[in-house]
Amino acid sequence: MKSNITQYYDATKGIEAHNNIQEFLKLNVEPSNAIDLGCGAGRDTIELIKNKWHVLSIDKENNEKLIREQLSNEEQDKFEFYQSLFGSMILPKCKLIVANFSLPFTKVEFFKETWNKIESSLLDEGYFVGNFFGKKDSWISDEKRKLVFLEESEVKNLFDNFIIVKFNEIEKDVKLASGKEKHWHLYEVIARKVKLT
Repeated sequence: MKSNITQYYDATKGIEAHNNIQEFLKLNVEPSNAIDLGCGAGRDTIELIKNKWHVLSIDKENNEKLIREQLSNEEQDKFEFYQSLFGSMILPKCKLIVANFSLPFTKVEFFKETWNKIESSLLDEGYFVGNFFGKKDSWISDEKRKLVFLEESEVKNLFDNFIIVKFNEIEKDVKLASGKEKHWHLYEVIARKVKLT
């Protein structure tokens, strides 16, 4: 029997990028270096590479081969992979950081430190694209899951040094890759880091 994580990668391999990545690409930001935190099967990484971005993908699982086999030889030149937990990762400077369905899985005690790393890594005028779990998410009642859930105000407070380009609150019931039903409560954010004078 496949593990939950293997089921998730099987279900998400080859599907289109998250909506907030598609929205970000409509901004026509000049492609440069990006980091995809918690890249999973690479859906956002691959879309960025196909749009001329150079992407460093980071995940706690070794997904390098899984992502590479979805890229052409030329596209692979724009791809780098780093296996790490968020608490111990080192982030280079970049123009874009993507964190879809990843930051909520950070250990609570490492969340602020992880956010500080993200903010420090982003160049002035760089972009953050990602999402956070809200307090109405059904996983909040699962004590086995030590996840990070935030109020809307807490999410917005993370972006004191940013201009929020897009902010969406999403509540929906979906079927997970495992087949189980789940109620999502998400805050999706696209934000640009303010240039400090």
